[in-house]
Amino acid sequence: MTDEPTPLVLSLAQEIQCLYPTEPDWTEVDSDTLAALVDDFVSEPSCATIALGLLKTRHDARANALARWLLLHEQADPWLRAAAREVLDCD
Repeated sequence: MTDEPTPLVLSLAQEIQCLYPTEPDWTEVDSDTLAALVDDFVSEPSCATIALGLLKTRHDARANALARWLLLHEQADPWLRAAAREVLDCD
């Protein structure tokens, strides 16, 4: 038995949230990670806002569904709601 701490393992989405405002090269972030950032918007709304816009730019089918979900979510901040409306207005 060792007294060494167990290393913390983070998903890419969690790593991006923890390091924000330092941003990754967003072009290299896969769409599943972007969707995870939106889904966990409470942890870092700014990352979610960026991720939602990128999903729309990539024509990812999840963008509209996530935007509608965010508009109904009481914890979404005004900037994230504005981004969600913009995603839906582009259709």
